[in-house]
Amino acid sequence: MSARSPLLGLIVLFASAIMWASAAAADIEIVARTPASLTVRLPAGGTTSLYRVTYEDLSHRFVWDNLSPDANGLVRLTDDKHLRPEFRLQCESSTGISDPVVFDDRLKGPIATKTRARCGVPVSTFGGPGYLVPGLADLTRDGCGDFWLYLDHEPHALLKYDANFTYQFALLLPDAPVAHDLDASGNLWILHEGNWISKHSPLGETLGAWELPEGRDPGEFIEASGMAIDRVAGYIYLSDNILSRVQRFDSNLAPCPLPVTPWGWLGRQDLAYTRVGKYDPQTTYYQLDRPSQLVLTPTGGLLVSCEHWISQFDLATGRQTPFGQQAVLGWGGSFSDSPFSSSAGLDGHWQRQWLAGVDAAGHVYVSDRDNEFVIDPRLQVFGPDGLLLKSFDLEEGLVARSGEAVHLTAVKGLAVGDGALWLVDAAGRVYESPSDRGLIGGGELFLGPGAAGRQFDLSRADASKFTLEPQDARRVHRSEGRVFGAAEAQGGSRNVETDSSLVVRDGEWSLWTPTRMGEPFEVELLTEAGATIPATDYRIEFEEEPGLFGTQWDFFRVVNRSGVEWRNVRFVAQTVQ
Repeated sequence: MSARSPLLGLIVLFASAIMWASAAAADIEIVARTPASLTVRLPAGGTTSLYRVTYEDLSHRFVWDNLSPDANGLVRLTDDKHLRPEFRLQCESSTGISDPVVFDDRLKGPIATKTRARCGVPVSTFGGPGYLVPGLADLTRDGCGDFWLYLDHEPHALLKYDANFTYQFALLLPDAPVAHDLDASGNLWILHEGNWISKHSPLGETLGAWELPEGRDPGEFIEASGMAIDRVAGYIYLSDNILSRVQRFDSNLAPCPLPVTPWGWLGRQDLAYTRVGKYDPQTTYYQLDRPSQLVLTPTGGLLVSCEHWISQFDLATGRQTPFGQQAVLGWGGSFSDSPFSSSAGLDGHWQRQWLAGVDAAGHVYVSDRDNEFVIDPRLQVFGPDGLLLKSFDLEEGLVARSGEAVHLTAVKGLAVGDGALWLVDAAGRVYESPSDRGLIGGGELFLGPGAAGRQFDLSRADASKFTLEPQDARRVHRSEGRVFGAAEAQGGSRNVETDSSLVVRDGEWSLWTPTRMGEPFEVELLTEAGATIPATDYRIEFEEEPGLFGTQWDFFRVVNRSGVEWRNVRFVAQTVQ
């Protein structure tokens, strides 16, 4: 195996900090604090005048305007109503130190068909948690209690946090990683596209890289698709999507085969895919079908996520072990019919799955990767015997100790240790369940960490860093951009994120478009040539109330009623006087 140093040069440590000049102190009293809001008393108590408040320290600058204090001079500073878009979180980006981080922040989940797309709107600082971590995120915990969180969008990054979710640093990656895991020393191993692996220290330094040899012989790969590290024995397990097998290696990436079946360890000699949804214990025993995610169990086993089922193996013997009375969990095992039948929408079933993980009691956590028969993706919990124990979705969720709802849908990973269980919810927040033997309510909810940094915690704001100035009139906020339509659905499902389109056909809704106004606004639509589109040619819907992601007056969408196809339509949004 050979080093692959040129690509490693694209992986860089990344810390978020933009230095602003410090502000002069103002006589503002902080009455109440939370991480997401402040209640302050302005010096001009009892007046009905409008004010502009600025907070500025060495790393942040935020502005609220159009503030009208009550009779006691009190006003609440929040993101949803007052923070101007141009002053939301700014930090380093992958293109330049001075550039604000910009995300594909049309995110409304993979939830209720609301899709994210490239739109160039800066990430919010301390508003609804949905502003912060678009896309699926994978969470991994090391033996010291530190966490690595993967953000599945550009720029692709693995972010490190301590045990209290205090941001440490980020590893930027040239492309989306295939898989990652941690060894017993807290070193991070990353499986990259193109069949190569990099190793990084707990501080992020590169410790080595290996290119996996190409071929079909033992120790070789066509398309490496998953990785798991046994922290006790020190072995590294790698799956191959094309050869449909799992192989074992030592910490130097030297093959350490278990001679139980041909092709290294697991797999099949004929290299032919089995029939969709079909698993026959007599003929398919030990055979895998496009394996991807690998997860170690607390009892010395290995779970292998295949295209439509999950197989289980004993690491001590290499033998396949059943789920209760069934050889595998999923289609052809504990499920009957077909993964493309309507039964895939029933609780306890799936179509294609994410193997999120396993807890200390051996419960297996599976979420919908894509499923054309469900509206909202689910997180389902199965016992070691393959029986469904619980199904979580938007309607059946958890409540944290703070009273906030934890919406569990497309959960891609979870971590277990020290009597607790952690996972990332659909809004990008981290939830800590107070039990490692099952997912239960009443735990801690950590706000999503955002780009290469973390949310600004308003409860730590320094009162001396505020400045105050009166306004002679209400300021009008303005936002403009393009109106996007949804691309054709992939695989018959509109619940997964897909690319957007600059075309909105007649009779179709546009995607939800972010404006970040935070207060009532009106919209004007313009053609590609700049002509105003008559208001009779479209119908508009505003997001007037806070939703799952805490937004209020931040999004709109329109339906094209013009009788012609829209292409490259622009919008101008302006707050209502």
